[in-house]
Amino acid sequence: MITDADRAFLQMALDEAEHALRENTYPVGAILVDDKFNVIAQGRNRVHTNKDATAHAEIKVIREAGEAIFDAKIHNKTFTLYSSLEPCPMCTGGILLAKIQRVVWLLNDDLGFGAFQKMNDAAIFEAKFNKIEMIAEPDADLKNRQLELMRQWERNTNHVSNLRSAIHEGGEI
Repeated sequence: MITDADRAFLQMALDEAEHALRENTYPVGAILVDDKFNVIAQGRNRVHTNKDATAHAEIKVIREAGEAIFDAKIHNKTFTLYSSLEPCPMCTGGILLAKIQRVVWLLNDDLGFGAFQKMNDAAIFEAKFNKIEMIAEPDADLKNRQLELMRQWERNTNHVSNLRSAIHEGGEI
């Protein structure tokens, strides 16, 4: 179950995803919030913008949170990470290492690099996953907006399939 606050933070993540798409990069946004509903960090995917394969939205907010993450780990504070898309393997690893206790996302990514659920189901890091509340696709309207961003991304010139097509057609990147 999500609250009005959850919905507001998911909307913020979606706004970041829309901004990422306007920057011609993968449309993912993330917000990190503490247990008092203070925004600790917010960000968006910047892979193409920064030419950095690790510039994912979730990693950006974990990096930006910096000392707050360490303080939360020491004092057992609870953070919630809101993302517009299911975290990939790298971002899931970052979430586990940062000991974020709650993760909420708008759209599962079964066909892409979405890995949070798959890694959880594999029970490899069972003890860590057991400490995380996971909420997938809690809001149909916002989920559909993220799905539309993904459809727009498929047509973007920076989408990998379009980059490959350009090369095969004799173009340059």
